[in-house]
Parts: sequence; structure tokens; C-alpha cells
Amino acid sequence: MSAVGEGAPRRQVGTAALLIVVGVLVLFVPAGDEGRVLVPVSEGHGLSAVDGVGAALLAVGGTWLEVLVVRRLPYLALTPRALFALGLLAGLGVGLLIASVFSGFFWWWAVGAATLGIALLVLVPLTARR
Repeated sequence: MSAVGEGAPRRQVGTAALLIVVGVLVLFVPAGDEGRVLVPVSEGHGLSAVDGVGAALLAVGGTWLEVLVVRRLPYLALTPRALFALGLLAGLGVGLLIASVFSGFFWWWAVGAATLGIALLVLVPLTARR
């Protein structure tokens, strides 16, 4: 991996994490302050302009972080079982987050966020080191 034209991994991971945090904070804006729903998704869920901005920040930061993790994967020194387990955990988390929008059980998002968070807590510090 060439270091020419690239920032240090810590700075890139920090910037991607900052985008994710700002996106999540924008998504925490109370529904009464968001304005009207532009795209209804399901009963009780819809996308407003504020949600669109938060989702865009979250998507850009999350994608950037994912690219950083995948590019550094050969250098993380994880066993195949650990990689499989982390991939399964992250995939389950994302799946539950998406399913929570369409299911009757609203709190599935918390389970999905927790499982995805565990995978990220393992992979992000490994990715950020030099």
C-alpha cells in the first residue's frame, strides 16, 4: 500500500468517524423539528430533508470507513475465523437496522446497532494504527 497521496490512517479514520457522528447527531433531531416527510417508508417511518442530510453524512462516513478497513484488512493480522465472525456480526447488525424500519418491533434497531457497534469497536482501532 503506497503512502503517496494518502493521509495517515488515523486521520482518515478520525475524519470518517467524525462524519458518522455528525450524521447520527443530525438524525437525532426530534421529528417535530424535521419538517414534513418527503418519502414515507413505513408506518411511523419516513424520510425528511433533515433525515436525508444525516443519512448522506452517515453513508459517506460509513463507506469511507468501510473502504479503509477493507484496504487495511491484510495488515490487521486477524484469523479467518475472527474475520468471518466480525463480518457475520456486522452483517447481522446492518440487516437488523434495515429490518427495524419495516418491522412492527421498533427496538430491533438497538440490537442491530449494538451488534454492528461491537464489530466496529474491534476493527476501527486496528485500522487506525500505523
